[in-house]
Amino acid sequence: MSDSAALTEIGFREIRKNFGALCLFEGISFVCPAGKYMCMLGPSGCGKTTLIKMVAGLTDPDSGDILVGSVRVNDMPPQTRGVGYAFQNYALYPHLTVAENLAFPLKAPMRRRQFAAGDIERRVAEVAAVFQIDGLLHRGVGQLSGGQQQRVALGRSIICNPQVLLLDEPVAHLDARLRYDMRAELKQLHRRIGTTTIHVTHDQQEALAIADVIAVIKDGLLQQLGEPLQLYHEPATAFVAGFVGDPPMSLLRAALVADQGRPALAVQGTTLSLPDELAAQAAAAPSRDVMVGFRPRHVALATGGGAGAMAATIYTHEIIGRQLQLMLAIGDDLLRYRTDQPMKVAVGDRMHVALTFEGARLFDATTGRALARG
Repeated sequence: MSDSAALTEIGFREIRKNFGALCLFEGISFVCPAGKYMCMLGPSGCGKTTLIKMVAGLTDPDSGDILVGSVRVNDMPPQTRGVGYAFQNYALYPHLTVAENLAFPLKAPMRRRQFAAGDIERRVAEVAAVFQIDGLLHRGVGQLSGGQQQRVALGRSIICNPQVLLLDEPVAHLDARLRYDMRAELKQLHRRIGTTTIHVTHDQQEALAIADVIAVIKDGLLQQLGEPLQLYHEPATAFVAGFVGDPPMSLLRAALVADQGRPALAVQGTTLSLPDELAAQAAAAPSRDVMVGFRPRHVALATGGGAGAMAATIYTHEIIGRQLQLMLAIGDDLLRYRTDQPMKVAVGDRMHVALTFEGARLFDATTGRALARG
């Protein structure tokens, strides 16, 4: 991989896109830094795949600029953009062998005179070795497992040394164990070749495990752009708080009140004093209506009638790894609690919980934006 390929950023500038009456994007802008592995993370239908198809030239924006490096590529044919694309459904040619599928981009009409037969054979062998499929080159793709087909699709996407690599849900069709293994392989591949990569996914665990930087998108809007730990510890919106992390934050609706002259939260009739940092955030709140985000480690069981104890009802319970997770209903909101200790519980059981605010976050209930730190 050339140094120029490793140093190509991908930019989206004021992108607008409508599908009939549906306005998908209305001026979205952000940059995937050069040489980084970005995950576009968000629920199905938020526009992630549409954005990478714009980079590849498979879909056109209604307005705005798609930039590869400093070059606006909107009007360039797909084959001249220096982009490799691995489709979600692999898009392999079933009548061709693994070697023929890998070689296909090098033999395409626009490159037919660029590569001699010996050069193609060498490049196929190199890419097959990278993905450990060199022993499968003479097989038909119908004889391959899902993981092997994924490797062939990824190999085909990089065989032309693209400046940019686009991966559309690349492990979605694999079983849980293969997804775990393939995530590690994708990260190792990026370390070896250095190509600026955008990986589309709806799986926040996948994004946290692989990405150098994550763009969280919801309903065509960029919610937050940042490194995985930044999104985990400092979510910019309530959506990011409730979507990113294993587990994500639980969100409780609350009202800001005064308690002996200090800002406090009223949650389902219980008044909770705020520590200094959150009190400073509360002072800048545009209204009394807020949401507060908690991780399970901030939730403890309490004795009824104790200071700050809130009544809750078990909504669901399940074993996750070695821990018991309870989803506790407090009014119309759900709060996660996890414990290593065995407990006999049933849906509908009543209990009391106490909350600690270390690491908690406050959000405006109307906009969903995090309240500024004081």
